[in-house]
Amino acid sequence: MKPLVVLPFSSQARAFCDEARQMLLDAGFEIRCNETGVRPTADELKELLDGAFAAVAGTEKYTADVLESAKDLRALIRFGVGTDNLDLEALKAAGVEVGTTANYNSVAEFALTLMLGLIKNLPRLDAAARKGQWARFPMREIAGKTVGIVGFGRIGRRVAELLKGFGPTILAYDPFVAPELIEKAGALPSGFEELLRESDIVTLHLPFTPEVRHLMNAETLALMKDGAYLVNTARGGLVDEAALCEALASGKLAGAAIDVYETEPITADNPLFKFENAVFSPHVSALSFETNYNGSLICAESIINVYNGGKPVYPVR
Repeated sequence: MKPLVVLPFSSQARAFCDEARQMLLDAGFEIRCNETGVRPTADELKELLDGAFAAVAGTEKYTADVLESAKDLRALIRFGVGTDNLDLEALKAAGVEVGTTANYNSVAEFALTLMLGLIKNLPRLDAAARKGQWARFPMREIAGKTVGIVGFGRIGRRVAELLKGFGPTILAYDPFVAPELIEKAGALPSGFEELLRESDIVTLHLPFTPEVRHLMNAETLALMKDGAYLVNTARGGLVDEAALCEALASGKLAGAAIDVYETEPITADNPLFKFENAVFSPHVSALSFETNYNGSLICAESIINVYNGGKPVYPVR
């Protein structure tokens, strides 16, 4: 009987490239995909995982209850980098090797895109031009500003690298990264509150855990410079959206660029959407063709590695 690889969420099943599928088939695996077009329920996920050696995870939740029904599961590779939907302790106890892929360049480029769109007033200019209005909104420049990067893993470091050509001062806060590594990447190590007080633009690039839920709340938003900007392409739970609405309404913040939300998928009645001094997108920062292609290959290689007694390409420790 061939070992089974499951792609439980139809979005990553569609994005999983042909070359990666062929890698798995050539290595002797069978592939099972969710073709329904919708995210599986917990019971449907249990059924999909029945007898599976490996799964390529999307944003569906892998709880202890789900894993109890996946007795043969030995590899779980996240088609992305966030692991907040995975019960890592339960996975470790079950002997499942967990890995991620690499989407840092796509997310970093998109964060910079949102940042530029925000300070250049691009959505408002586009909307005016489409209406035939000669509305010329003033813009700001990154050059000479201070950009604060909260979270200095692969994505945060790539953001710093991309920003260098624009000529800002770059501050970075990450208690898990040595100051010398931050300096080597061209940024200045900073405390969190210091970064908020000094930055003209704050961009979030840290993983979500319960400890950092609502990291940006009424208190921390109040620490930011008057007229500063906030960019979030990390996780929606990092930002208290009610507090952000208040900061935008009061003029405390000049604007915000948001790709991720406390409740997803988004709905049109989200109070944030009434603000014209903001840029929004529906959690798409990692959805580049290149990331999907390379991520597929990383998933396939990781599964084959685990089957042969090794580790995922990017193991979660």
